Amino acid sequence: MQEEPVPDMQGSRVNSSSLSPRRSWRPQLRHLLRLADTAGLLLMGLLFWSGQGVLGLDGQGRGLLLRLWLVAGLLGWLLGRREGERSPLFPERPVLFTPVWSFLISGALFLAVGRFDALPLLLPLHLLWLGLNVFLHRVVRRVSPRLRVGISATTPLMPRDAPGNRLDLTSSAVFAHPGIEYLRLNPQDPAALAQVDLLLSEPERSVSTEYRRLLAHAHVTKVPVWPKTLADEEITGKVALHLVDRQWLNAETFRSRYAPLKRVLDVTATLLALPVLLPVMAVVALVVWFNSGRPVLFWQERVGQNGQTFRIVKFRTMSADSERRGPAFARRGDQRVTPVGSFLRKFRLDELPQFWNVLRGEMSIIGPRPEQWAFAADFEESIPLYACRHWVRPGITGWAQVNQGYTDSLDQTTEKLQYDFYYVKHLSLSLDLVIVGKTLRTILTGFGSR
Repeated sequence: MQEEPVPDMQGSRVNSSSLSPRRSWRPQLRHLLRLADTAGLLLMGLLFWSGQGVLGLDGQGRGLLLRLWLVAGLLGWLLGRREGERSPLFPERPVLFTPVWSFLISGALFLAVGRFDALPLLLPLHLLWLGLNVFLHRVVRRVSPRLRVGISATTPLMPRDAPGNRLDLTSSAVFAHPGIEYLRLNPQDPAALAQVDLLLSEPERSVSTEYRRLLAHAHVTKVPVWPKTLADEEITGKVALHLVDRQWLNAETFRSRYAPLKRVLDVTATLLALPVLLPVMAVVALVVWFNSGRPVLFWQERVGQNGQTFRIVKFRTMSADSERRGPAFARRGDQRVTPVGSFLRKFRLDELPQFWNVLRGEMSIIGPRPEQWAFAADFEESIPLYACRHWVRPGITGWAQVNQGYTDSLDQTTEKLQYDFYYVKHLSLSLDLVIVGKTLRTILTGFGSR
């Protein structure tokens, strides 16, 4: 695979007497985002006060609800900071999470004090807040300068989305990203550090003595140094299987504090969505029945959390005898798929009955895709660490689905496992929100369907 050109710092004019870090206005843009996030909190408070008047709430009740909402907004602001800063390469993301946390906390507080009459005001208010923050985030991303990252002169650069990219095969390379500019540094010139925002540290076996001295200079001059493996994860959204910490791979050690809240969110979101889901499912069921007869629903055994099996339910999209020869991957142009089934698969409408599995606790809205038992048994024998993806509940949508689509081979399943590891390792509300946004895009475009 041909490498992309990277600027070479060896011919640059650098003041050798100055070892101060590069002055970038990226931090100022992040401070602007944080200021706007705080201003948004105050603005939404004013709108909430005004909205209570429109609903006709009494004065005493308005004061109580405003205080509760301000408490929820402040907690949401603090939690949003924490969630967004999980991503070291893209620390401008916190503004996307503040409205979500504020909505969840304020809704819980209003229910606790029995003020159900104020709940209709929360959703449109926080959707407006989220929309404004998304717009601001996109504007800042457009005007923000590229992050300048220093790398060794021998480090190859690979396209991030090139077909067949495998982290376990290209672990010595860095991956291209539109928001990152890589600079090959001359280890003989420590003053070159003044031109970068951060420096990547590579595995010991591939680092020269000169580059180690450059890393030492970076520590002294306060230039951030990040492991290359961490940058790989953030850019590709995958975890290299051979770099997974074996001590971390322990189901007893892995316990996410977000998991209980995630279950509450799954049930709440499903119940709130039922007034919309039920009519849509009724229409889809009628279309399937008129097109290909009964049965309308398709039940199949899948592997869930902790390796336990359950029966997943979907709208039938294949002929009634599609599995007469045993389980098989769905491929492009699969003759078993009915004409209506192809449409349902493209826009994921066949997945709607799985909200029943969510209510039963067998699935989550977001998580790794549950595999058939026959496939899972084969994968556990042929793919190292495959069973670790069963530590969390499987999902209707997930990180691998929105980035890769469906898989139909061992190589694609190995790559999917890298996405699944990233999800298990970084399980959080912030990642789930990103997946929700990507899922909406997937539904609208039909990405990755079979």
